[in-house]
Amino acid sequence: MLKNKLFHSFLISTLVLSGLVLCSYIPKKKIFGYEIKKMDVFSDVRAEKKQVKIPLHTIKKEFLDTCPSGTICFEDYSSKKNALDAFFDALKDIHENKSKTRIAFFGDSFIEGDIMTGEIRKILQNRFGGGGVGFVPITSEIAGFRQTIFHRFKQFNTYNIINNGNSQIPFAAAGYCSYPLSGNLVTYAGVNSNNRLKRFNNVRVFYETSTKENISYVIGKKTLSFPTNPTNKIEAQNLLNVRTNQISFVFPASQYLKLYGISIEDSSGVILDNFGMKSNSGIALANISDKRHQQFDSLQNYKLIVLQYGLNVVGPNTTNLDWYIKSMTRMVKRIKRNYPNSSILILSISDRGTRQNGKYQTMSSIPFMIEAQRKIAKNAGVAFWDMFSAMGGENTIVKYVMNKPALANKDFTHLTFKGGEKIGEIFSKTLLYEYKKHNDKKAHLRAMGNTPH
Repeated sequence: MLKNKLFHSFLISTLVLSGLVLCSYIPKKKIFGYEIKKMDVFSDVRAEKKQVKIPLHTIKKEFLDTCPSGTICFEDYSSKKNALDAFFDALKDIHENKSKTRIAFFGDSFIEGDIMTGEIRKILQNRFGGGGVGFVPITSEIAGFRQTIFHRFKQFNTYNIINNGNSQIPFAAAGYCSYPLSGNLVTYAGVNSNNRLKRFNNVRVFYETSTKENISYVIGKKTLSFPTNPTNKIEAQNLLNVRTNQISFVFPASQYLKLYGISIEDSSGVILDNFGMKSNSGIALANISDKRHQQFDSLQNYKLIVLQYGLNVVGPNTTNLDWYIKSMTRMVKRIKRNYPNSSILILSISDRGTRQNGKYQTMSSIPFMIEAQRKIAKNAGVAFWDMFSAMGGENTIVKYVMNKPALANKDFTHLTFKGGEKIGEIFSKTLLYEYKKHNDKKAHLRAMGNTPH
């Protein structure tokens, strides 16, 4: 006769459950270099605790005027409340004088590959004119990922401010420097997804050398060349009216020739350069000398510099960011000195998720970083945009990941191209609202008989 083993099964189940419950009380620790993660068998039924807390000491938000419902406006921390005037005046000048207005977007992997900035460029070029993708380095780790330019290369040694920041490499603003090797070739081609990026009208080549060399380039079936200018400073060779959808370069294999990249642009309108680089907290920009920042700006004359950083600084438990505030305030003040004709705008960190209590939710450290970045803007006297709130605030990144199609990747940090388009639209809408507000204010002052400064 078979024994009834129901009691044994119940006993084993009870022992296993008791063991799992006890495991829930074991803290996270490392054993022999391996991290033992905390187990929580009740995470799915436990009441969700709100993790995000607002820091105690908040900076007073400063706006020139009220902001429309549904829009997160720029905050102006300049002493005269004119932080973005230089940029807005330059935008207006495009139509009046057929001028160029250049924007530099410095950032990390959040914008790398022209995510977000590609949409901003498209919107602004459709509104104010212009064409071309702007600056592209000689080599790039994400060349195959980027959708706004076709870019292929071989036989270069490339250095950057993250991996080689302590070296004596003479970096330019983008943070890269490439040396040509024997058999080198780099090719750039337009993309069909955007008519303003399909053909190249003007191409500019950025380099530095102490010797005279000949640089060859191919357009269609024609092979042309130009001599370098041996000045030991950053130079730009202008190739005007090339009117092509593809251009290739072959450089002399010289240890004295430093290559930075090319710019593809029109003769007027908006030109937006993406200087995104993964793992950059913003502090690495200090590895570019003041002299070369200034040399690059003398060739570019930027009217707006946007700084998008923070993702590489915060962790799940980050609360003290005094060191970052001090370092980045010093860095932003350097940018102001080196780009004296440019408006400066700091973007807050975006939403970022981490797994807590069995569910993904906004990192509790995000508000502390936003507060730190707002304080940096205030210390440096520049403009600030709360991108976290503009994209929807707490737990937006979770909604983005779950959206169909997905607007963010499953790392709960980075956007997909669709997500980049969405944030790019939100940013552009705010920028154009602020531009209109600026123009309305100046028109009102003129009507009142006052000359706006």
